[in-house]
Amino acid sequence: MFANQNLPHYLVIVEFLPDPTFVLDKDRRVIAWNPALEEMTGIKKEDIIGKGNYAYALPFYGVQRPILIDFIFWEDRKNELLYKFVERKGNRIFAETFCPLIYDRKGAYLWGIASPLFDDKGNLIGAIESIRDVTKHVQAEKELRLSEERFSKAFRASPNPMSITLLDSGEIIDVNDVFLETIGRTRESVIGKKISDCGFWLNPGEREETLMQLNEGSGIRNKEIIFKKESGELRIGLFSAEVIEINNMQCILAIVNDITERRRFNREMARLDRLNLVGEMAATIAHEIRNPMTNILGFTEILKSETTKTPNSIYFDFIIEELHHANSIVEEFLFLARSKPLTLKKQGLNEILNAISPLIQASAIHDKKDIDFELTDTAEIQLDEKEIRQLVLNLVRNGLEVMDNGGKLTLRTFMNQNDVVLTVSDQGHGIPPEVMEKIGTPFFTTKENGTGLGLAVCYNIAARHNADIKIKTGPNGTTFFIIFKQS
Repeated sequence: MFANQNLPHYLVIVEFLPDPTFVLDKDRRVIAWNPALEEMTGIKKEDIIGKGNYAYALPFYGVQRPILIDFIFWEDRKNELLYKFVERKGNRIFAETFCPLIYDRKGAYLWGIASPLFDDKGNLIGAIESIRDVTKHVQAEKELRLSEERFSKAFRASPNPMSITLLDSGEIIDVNDVFLETIGRTRESVIGKKISDCGFWLNPGEREETLMQLNEGSGIRNKEIIFKKESGELRIGLFSAEVIEINNMQCILAIVNDITERRRFNREMARLDRLNLVGEMAATIAHEIRNPMTNILGFTEILKSETTKTPNSIYFDFIIEELHHANSIVEEFLFLARSKPLTLKKQGLNEILNAISPLIQASAIHDKKDIDFELTDTAEIQLDEKEIRQLVLNLVRNGLEVMDNGGKLTLRTFMNQNDVVLTVSDQGHGIPPEVMEKIGTPFFTTKENGTGLGLAVCYNIAARHNADIKIKTGPNGTTFFIIFKQS
């Protein structure tokens, strides 16, 4: 029955192998087909023993075609293309493939190993193939790849800055585009570098605290931090982090939610709420005290004119000065309460500045300061001249007050695309961060005799003109940017 009688001693061993296994003689006829293979294919041993002409491929593929064990007998390797993966190690051949007909046509992924069989003289007398069901492994790999793809897509598409760094060294192995935009750097400048060398952490000690917390096994959720962009700008973020494993390496997956603009918006809304409250108060209080105060001022001036040569005239001067000061406060109250429409006229901002420049120059000379105008051609825009005068004079007055003698205040106008921009720059000592947070809040002032209404009025005027006020400050001075948006 068999082509070579040297084979039977293999057959006993094959019967007891746990993996599905079969053997071909040198004529490629089946001479062994173990129980494990019967269970896999549903083909009984007695129905397949002695058959050749690729009959052993039928249980796997439904057609008579070469399979892995046949490669043992060929030197031509073109048929290896039938398999997804083929590897040769010495005289053994490995391959992975999907067989749709096994297990009652449920199909499975199989990993096969084919080896030659030799007699005592080294002559090829047959071949043996063992098969292992690797469906679970393949599915696990597919799920892992799918999971990695999903993670990669989520990582790349996240609207929040995300980074992956090595836990022990802090080396950056990946970041998403939003992270690069947030810190103002390129991918090439950060990948492979340590996160501490990128200047991200304003306080390097915070990263050490983060590592300690992660090493204790607890993740980090929405920890408020201050981080730094390449430009040096400081931003506020909510920092979250988890330890993950990538390629058997412990890594930190970090997310930073930049809340700088949200904080600014919340502060602005709080300021506007207080401004509205002040306006309502002003409408009531100012009208109640303005008329009697005007009467007192009038009578005081009459009395002064009748007693100009008496020693008491100096007291009248003091009373009149204080009444004028009180009246100016009432004026600012009334402005905050004003709800009448603007008297808008299309005109150039430079025209208004030139008209009030003598008054500004006089104020500077009085305070022993210098004034510089750098006015460039700007588009005509809709302005209420009276309100713009007040805005400029308030900013100029503040700028002159914060400078030492000999300091210079500079007023500039220019175009920024379609927007008209006015800047007022002083050479003072800058605005501390704790003061910056409250700039424009009614009644907040750092001046000994200030009312805290001047900048509140400026913000109100800007809002009524669809303009933004931005501030750049440092130890060498402060610049107020008033941006009249035209788009």
